[in-house]
Amino acid sequence: MKQKKLDTINTSGFKVPKDYFSQVEEQILSEVHLKNKVDVSGFDVPDSYFETLEDKIVKQLKNEQGVKVIPLISWKKVIYTTTIAASLVLMFNVFYNTSEALTFDSLDIASIENYVEQEDYTSYELSSLLTEEELHTNNFIETEISEESLEDYLLDQSDIEDLIIQ
Repeated sequence: MKQKKLDTINTSGFKVPKDYFSQVEEQILSEVHLKNKVDVSGFDVPDSYFETLEDKIVKQLKNEQGVKVIPLISWKKVIYTTTIAASLVLMFNVFYNTSEALTFDSLDIASIENYVEQEDYTSYELSSLLTEEELHTNNFIETEISEESLEDYLLDQSDIEDLIIQ
């Protein structure tokens, strides 16, 4: 198949019938002349059609109220399938759960401290959670805090301006 060169094509490829433009004006005028002669379009609307239309539609709707509508989706089947899916998910979570149970040992100390700070517990409320043996004075006296950890705590937890003022 030969490829034609587009730059050598001299014609557009479209042709107009002979004497087309001389006859177009006459055809348009003859159609306008015909439309002016005809007064009636050939379509008639019965008398008082639009006044009685609403009543007819309401009558038909009242007659069709007894017709049973068949739904496309059976909601019983949807409920059954979602119930089965939820029970399967629950079963897999209960029987195949390999994660450890949550204990105080598995919690980070920082998260416990943050929780206590955010809840605004008073010292009396916290002491009510501890036994008398745990609150004994010797438990607090025997605890040794190094100077480095004390210094780090003060630098991290307090502002320098507060320390200067005090």
